[in-house]
Amino acid sequence: MRDREPFRLQKQLFTWNASLAVFSLIGFLRFTEEVIYSVVTYGMYRSVCYSINPGSVAAFWAILFAFSKIVEYGDTLFIVLRKKPLIFLHYYHHVVVLIGSAHAGAEHAAPGRFFISLNYFVHFIMYSYYASTAYGLRPSKRIAMLLTLLQIVQMFVGLYIEYLVIHYKTKENLPALNFSCQQSYSNICVTLIQFTTFAALFIHFYVKAYFLSPKKRYQQKKID
Repeated sequence: MRDREPFRLQKQLFTWNASLAVFSLIGFLRFTEEVIYSVVTYGMYRSVCYSINPGSVAAFWAILFAFSKIVEYGDTLFIVLRKKPLIFLHYYHHVVVLIGSAHAGAEHAAPGRFFISLNYFVHFIMYSYYASTAYGLRPSKRIAMLLTLLQIVQMFVGLYIEYLVIHYKTKENLPALNFSCQQSYSNICVTLIQFTTFAALFIHFYVKAYFLSPKKRYQQKKID
């Protein structure tokens, strides 16, 4: 395999990325309906503390979201077959997202509604970009920068949602409702570690890829 020429797989890669882009767009549209309804109808407290109805359309798309994290390992397969560089951020992201999704899914963590909706949106943009490059288009560098910025924003939104959960769980005078904030402290810890490390890695990648000169990137690579 080492001495073999890399596979081109241009058509297959376009089909793969375009399919995931369409899936992510539909998932975003269908799932976000529930997020908007929950926030407008019940407010942020219930939206971050009370999970979605297990029989709803959103629950179906939450399950598909979890399974998609397994399917997305196909990204790694394409990288290997095409003999492209496999950076730490790539495989760390895939492994940790799968673990985090399984951990949150096991307890139906309520804040997941925001993470899932935002991730569907970001992945729609991301896979659309990858599909366009696989098709042979060369989008502006600014689009790649914007895509990385969206990833970074996603992590800080996730951290803010977790801040709200901790705030509600430790607040003495909660709204007079029949339930307390549902997310466990163990899942809060997993989520905080996930979003904090992702934010740090994406910021490092953003600075290294778009602001360091080629010479400095080479020096940084030797340090890494």
